[in-house]
Amino acid sequence: MTSLLRRRWFAPLVLCVLVAAFAWLPFLRQHIFYVIDDSAAQFVPMWRRIGDMLLAGNFPLLDLNSWAGGNLAGEALFGLWNPVNLLEYLLVTRFDDLALAAAVVKTQFLVILALGVYLLCREYKAAKWAALAVAFAVPFSGFILFFQAEAWAGGLMTVAWVPWMWWSARKAATRTLHPVWAFVFGALCVTAGNPYGVLATLVVYIGLFVEIRKLRVALIGLSVLAVAPLVFLPLLGAASVGIRNGVQFYNSGILSPSLTDILALSMPSHLPAIRAFDPNIMRLHVPATYFAWFLVPVLAWVDWGVIRRRKRELTAVFVVTATYLAFCLAPSNLWLFRWPLRNIEGLWIGLAVLAGVLLSAGLRTDYLRRRILITAGALLAGMYLSVASWPKIAVHHVIGVALLAALTAALIFAARRGNSRWQAAVLVGGSALVLVIQTSWSPLNSSMTLYYPTPTTHLPYNGTVAQVADVVKEPRDRFRFGNGYAAAGVPSLMAYTGISYVKFEKALCLSHRETCADGYNKLLEPLPGGGTIADLARVDIIVVQKKLSEDPPLKPGWHIASRDDVVTVFQRDKPLPFPHGRISALSPGLTVVEDTMDGHRHERMRYRGHGQVTFARLNWPGYKAEANGHKVEVREGPAGMVTVDLPGEGEEGELELSWTPPGLLAGIACALIGVALAVALGWRREKRSQQPGPVRRRRWERPHRTERGRGDPPAAPADDLGVAPVAVGGDPADGPAH
Repeated sequence: MTSLLRRRWFAPLVLCVLVAAFAWLPFLRQHIFYVIDDSAAQFVPMWRRIGDMLLAGNFPLLDLNSWAGGNLAGEALFGLWNPVNLLEYLLVTRFDDLALAAAVVKTQFLVILALGVYLLCREYKAAKWAALAVAFAVPFSGFILFFQAEAWAGGLMTVAWVPWMWWSARKAATRTLHPVWAFVFGALCVTAGNPYGVLATLVVYIGLFVEIRKLRVALIGLSVLAVAPLVFLPLLGAASVGIRNGVQFYNSGILSPSLTDILALSMPSHLPAIRAFDPNIMRLHVPATYFAWFLVPVLAWVDWGVIRRRKRELTAVFVVTATYLAFCLAPSNLWLFRWPLRNIEGLWIGLAVLAGVLLSAGLRTDYLRRRILITAGALLAGMYLSVASWPKIAVHHVIGVALLAALTAALIFAARRGNSRWQAAVLVGGSALVLVIQTSWSPLNSSMTLYYPTPTTHLPYNGTVAQVADVVKEPRDRFRFGNGYAAAGVPSLMAYTGISYVKFEKALCLSHRETCADGYNKLLEPLPGGGTIADLARVDIIVVQKKLSEDPPLKPGWHIASRDDVVTVFQRDKPLPFPHGRISALSPGLTVVEDTMDGHRHERMRYRGHGQVTFARLNWPGYKAEANGHKVEVREGPAGMVTVDLPGEGEEGELELSWTPPGLLAGIACALIGVALAVALGWRREKRSQQPGPVRRRRWERPHRTERGRGDPPAAPADDLGVAPVAVGGDPADGPAH
């Protein structure tokens, strides 16, 4: 038994070790490899902030200190309902070097992705060596490594669970895994917070329904998708004040691959002519459409008959692959789904399964001359597409095609020897060698914004900071952009947001990467009702970049705390009142007795008189207020601040202000319904298995055709997680299950 377990776990263990080891190669070449663009500006600094909030005992649905970036429930993509994400955020708090923290976290998700692809290939009866080879290639494919892992961490943390969701869904649908596990892995995919996880879940379950044709598939899928409202209803609820407030359907051409880019998926040097965010750049600087070096070269050597013989069993793979190919060629913007290149990872997972199945059937070495000529033609075609995309680096293309030719020859030699271990070694070794070359040619994805990782060292600021600076103006090390201040634990109006609060950002001409040159004046410009935006936001310190505003005038109530050739720092003359709350302005007829907060979502104010009170809070949808037990209106004040009109005629009153993300209760209810449905499906399964004697199943409950197809092998052994594929209920007529 021990020997069996060792054999079962050996290949997955080797895979995990190899992926973890080679994931550090880009980091060793460039210390900031895993923390550029959105990872530096948004994800990793906020991971640190969320981890700190969790350690302080606050569940981070709202972070008042991050202002427009503080509606964490509405942002969705931080995956607050994903327990694995929360554990990672706690881990990040142990690091002072956020570049190192990002490398550690992202390596884990690259390993999770590879292991999921391995299990998925094994579920479709791929041999261990073939499953290991294709699973090693997926996390180091161009888009996943250079975009998702390097910059868009939310995408990586979502796609890592897609093969697990698919694997568990198929096993649960064919009754070889409890439906609760399909719910768990599906929920991990959905709660990662990226809408592409919901899209992948929907596509996979549609594919499985077409393949298996059981109501059970649809019910399991519904149990998983029932979690989506918990994650995305707050995002939709925030749309009325943000930028995600309409159905977008147009084509800008940004990150839109062509079919020729996809056809060059085996060329290590192919830099696709795809527009990125800089209008002056007409191609990407990384091999974004590269998948695996061996996929095109082996096309002439595989046994295509296995696809014909197993076409019914592989129906879901065909559906998923074809659907994602169509998505890759779609318009650039459709509601929450932007930039079709993001769909290429789904295409690669589908192709990985097909590659695993084809390689497992063995490489054919008859008609040797014909196969060599076809392979040579395919390699030359790939080189032609690469040269056509960017002739300037023709030397790289020649090196790339020569490398593919040598690796293909080594693979065919191993196949002729009939040694699967040597084939696996060539496949994995070739992928590793390509990784070394690609990270030498493209050590960083310069198609993205090269934000620098945020230092977590203490900043010499005590209070809320307003920054007037531009990220493109040097030097950057004296300023914080995106969520940089959040990582250092400093409240700041500067924050990265994917949803925005439009009125607030327009009032300050502010974004996550810059403030306009007039930002200083906008902060301190008197408002019609009195005070300034700096007063309403309870700003204590204003940091002004000299290259943006050379000599800003000193305003009443402020003094210059420090000044040099780079920055001018202004500070208030006197501390603000109500240090334990967020009150920032009062009308003349109102007196505050006490102002206290219970976390970021609740505030209690005792007062005398009546009038208007303004809080240093953005009026995100979801606020409610009660004065002396009676509901009062919460409205939007200047720059989007929370404003409440208090009734009364001089007597003392109490105001309770609270915020709940829109749709939170409905989302929790939907998630609980999903859990109940998964448990009910599993309970019915267990109850039937306990009945004595053979169980007569209804027609829709019986195993689908592929479970006992004429061309299939006999019962398969337990998979690599030790899940034995035996039919539940003990009916011999059911045959082997997957």
